[in-house]
Amino acid sequence: MRTQYLLVALFVLFVWASRDKIPPQFQFWKTFRTMITVQNNSDHDLSDVTLVVWSAPHHLGALTRGSSKSITTPRLRDVTDVIIRFKYASDPVERLAGTLDEDTDYRMNIQVNFAGVVTAQIGTASTAGRDDKSR
Repeated sequence: MRTQYLLVALFVLFVWASRDKIPPQFQFWKTFRTMITVQNNSDHDLSDVTLVVWSAPHHLGALTRGSSKSITTPRLRDVTDVIIRFKYASDPVERLAGTLDEDTDYRMNIQVNFAGVVTAQIGTASTAGRDDKSR
């Protein structure tokens, strides 16, 4: 009986020591989804909006004034930088929106404001597309 407890303890110690080397899809104790919302609060329509997340571009297309789009993508690693690219009027803009990790719960809300200024709220994602009637 002692050897069984010892084997279980060694197994738990091994799993605990290598927990960061386990692929993200098997890390049940962490968030697996990344949620990012882009809102256009500027005075122009945005075209060719692209988010670079997990080193892969995600094309969102055009965003009209006052509209927003959300993407949900699986988490591939523990940390990623989020870059947004778009055309404001006819000028191409590329900005680093921020870094997503476990502390931010892999959520971000990006706003494009007047003059193409990009702001981001890390750790939040908008629920603009949902019908949430709770108060």
